[in-house]
Amino acid sequence: MAGELVPLVLIPRYTTFAGDGTFTTIAMEVTEYTGALVNVWRGKLLGTTPTVSFVFEESTDQVSWTDGTGGGAADPGEGLEAQYTPTLRKRWFRIKVTLTGTGPIVTCWAVGFLERRLS
Repeated sequence: MAGELVPLVLIPRYTTFAGDGTFTTIAMEVTEYTGALVNVWRGKLLGTTPTVSFVFEESTDQVSWTDGTGGGAADPGEGLEAQYTPTLRKRWFRIKVTLTGTGPIVTCWAVGFLERRLS
């Protein structure tokens, strides 16, 4: 039986990122959760040869970050939404958005639920 589902907002609707680089959300303490159900959506990529990637990361100390189990979320494509189910094994959780290209811009969001650990 699944644990209680708690609403989760990693990237609010409709957040825009601009510039070649990596953007991360604030780390969330997730020790009372076993996993997440996250929907990722992205709009049109602007710029010269732009690319975007989304990676779920976890950490025990908020200093060293690794890709989480179920870590990478494939780019869902323009105007599309995809669902991912990362497993939460460490204390801290976040999502990393990486933009590459010349002058890349993207609007996206990532929302869903955390699954509370059963006692």
